[in-house]
Amino acid sequence: MQTARIDHNSKVIHYVVQSYRKMGKKIVADEPKIATDERQCLRMAEAAAPRRHGVIAFSRTGDADTGDFDDPVILATHGEVPDAL
Repeated sequence: MQTARIDHNSKVIHYVVQSYRKMGKKIVADEPKIATDERQCLRMAEAAAPRRHGVIAFSRTGDADTGDFDDPVILATHGEVPDAL
C-alpha cells in the first residue's frame, strides 16, 4: 500500500477512496483505491462520484511498525455511503 510519510519515525498517512455501488437493495463496497496525497484523493473521489452510488475519501494516520492507526478523517463524501467505515 502506498503511503505518505509524515516524519522519520514509522508514522504514515494512508489516503483512501472507497466507492460503493447499489445491487438490488444492498450497497456494496468496491475495491478501495489508494492515493498518494490528499489532493489526489479528493480528485479521485470526485471523478468516481458520477459513476457510483456513493464515494468517500478519507485518510488514516498511524504507526506502520505497530499497526496502530487513528480513526479515519473524512475528506469528502459523494452520494450515499454507509455510516461505518
